Amino acid sequence: MKKIYIFLSSIAVVSAVFAQAPTSVPSGSPVIVSAKSKSSNVFIDNDAKIGGMVKPKANKTTITSRGANLNAFIRIGSTYYDLQSNFSMAHRVVVHKDQAVSAGWTSSYSGAQGFPGRGTGYNYKGATDNWGKSDSNRVENVRTGWPCIGTLSDGSVFTIGHDATNGGFYMTKSTSASSRPSVTTQILQDAPYKPIWARAASNGDTIHLVCSYTDSAAPGEERSPTRNGIFAPMVYSRSLDGGVTWDKKHIMLPDYDSTLTDNGGSDQYAIDVKGNVVAIANADIFQGVILWKSTDFGTTFTRIDAEKFKYAPYKSKTMMNDTPFTNDGTVDVVIDKNNKLHAFWGLARVLDDDTSDESYSFYPGLQAIMYWNEDFTTSPVVIAQGSAYDADGDGINTLRPNTVAALSSGKLPANTSTVTRLGNTSAMRQPNAACDANGNIFCIFSTPIEFDLSDLDANFRDLGIVASTDGGKTWTTPQNITQSELKEDDFGSVARTVNGFVHVMWQQDDIPGTNLQNNDALQANHDVVLNTIYYQAIPVQDILDGAIGLASVDQPNTGEVMVVNQNYPNPFENTTNVLVWLTRPGDVKIEVRNMMGAVVKTQTYNSLFQGNHELSIDGSGLTAGVYTYTLITGGNSVSKTMMVK
Repeated sequence: MKKIYIFLSSIAVVSAVFAQAPTSVPSGSPVIVSAKSKSSNVFIDNDAKIGGMVKPKANKTTITSRGANLNAFIRIGSTYYDLQSNFSMAHRVVVHKDQAVSAGWTSSYSGAQGFPGRGTGYNYKGATDNWGKSDSNRVENVRTGWPCIGTLSDGSVFTIGHDATNGGFYMTKSTSASSRPSVTTQILQDAPYKPIWARAASNGDTIHLVCSYTDSAAPGEERSPTRNGIFAPMVYSRSLDGGVTWDKKHIMLPDYDSTLTDNGGSDQYAIDVKGNVVAIANADIFQGVILWKSTDFGTTFTRIDAEKFKYAPYKSKTMMNDTPFTNDGTVDVVIDKNNKLHAFWGLARVLDDDTSDESYSFYPGLQAIMYWNEDFTTSPVVIAQGSAYDADGDGINTLRPNTVAALSSGKLPANTSTVTRLGNTSAMRQPNAACDANGNIFCIFSTPIEFDLSDLDANFRDLGIVASTDGGKTWTTPQNITQSELKEDDFGSVARTVNGFVHVMWQQDDIPGTNLQNNDALQANHDVVLNTIYYQAIPVQDILDGAIGLASVDQPNTGEVMVVNQNYPNPFENTTNVLVWLTRPGDVKIEVRNMMGAVVKTQTYNSLFQGNHELSIDGSGLTAGVYTYTLITGGNSVSKTMMVK
């Protein structure tokens, strides 16, 4: 029998601005999983120890504003279906050429069994508009999931969601940049197999897509395909005409074979495109992180090994008693302004000291985000660790056992009241990155928060962010960009385009974990509840200045205001709105002046939190004409014109 291990509630991790890795990260304590199915089988005992460590070079910063609710978020949608990915997060926010923004997510307008209304939720904010009405309705007329989103050369929007039952995808297009996607067609079937879990990126009318295959054990149905010795492999497709036809369809990338792995996995990949350059990343706990780069628009690819797993290709019953480091299957890749690739992943560690069976152990409490780029000649480095979110000053982001536990055969493990782990991913996971035109790199990730506990004693999650201004050589101290006390902010996604703002969307839940993966039917420890999809546009300068999540509610009301977009509607009658960002908490006064400069209206919004706010400007009683509105906070003011009709 495999030795049974535990995890401890205290899992030590040290913050890092720039650190060598992975040898500086402690092991935590392992749990046992099945090597064949890679499903979770968690057992609890009382004999594990946390290993020692050497602190990397770092500037330690404690997030002191937990629970202050500093950010006012923009609600753009909702969903009862609360699982947005099994592993890596797709980029589901798109900035249009005119600076409009579109967002998509897996949605369901009801919590009925099987979620028959599941599909792609969608919302849009014009360049000078606010977001549309929040809802959970899907764009398709069929059941889909795991959407991709992009734009075409005419500015129109497309979404691609998979058909989990039959395999293949449904592509839904809009008729214009501002209209909701509504025309649905079926694409990329591969009968008798079932390709699903797509990731797509577009450039003009060319769409690049990677996906994998779902397996079926139903009598008479085909299992997933095995190609180049890999079962259910990741495959690549390309369309040159906006998805009407596909000149490359479900092909294997070069040097992707059984010398790496014998199993493809779901959602453990990412894709980006910039000009003629296409980047694809594939990660697996027993494979390492493999990238492919094309400089001819996806015609040919070259394989690059960003992280090599010591025991790849892994075979069951392989002795690994040296607890090697690896990745947790959550990965992202982006292309910078110089066409260099940058890869990010969650750190993992595995163990097998008993080869009498086919199970292995891994460490679910690890809290570190790894980074690599094409210029590296040494090992990947740690750019974020859990102690940046330490609340009590002991250098440890302490996690409750429930936070790193998973269901065992559909049931809660002994001595747990709930479980919240996402599959076999690490505690800090799901990096999602973007670059701007100045060469700055930004990476968000999901992290559990010390002492922010549910009534069933599991840590809630927030989204963290780090940034680099020197091409990845050094990184800022991790910050907290959500900070919603007693809420689970998870499944973060950023737009690949950074235009002075980092555009972020995510899912907020009242309960840690997900109903889809973590609910014990007998215990009903995670009910089906309505989850909110939120968005915020975070100023780049605030991120680089370290101003996110470092303010205190005790600071005076001297916030600075930045207008995100022109008031909308404009022209208007009675009322118009403007989206602003407060760099610090404060009061905002609005003065409306006529063309003679006389003040004709005043309004005050008191004690606003740091972050995004939609402020309403009262124009009732004003005669038709052009007016100037000024937003004043502290010693700072911003003025714009508006028109009353």
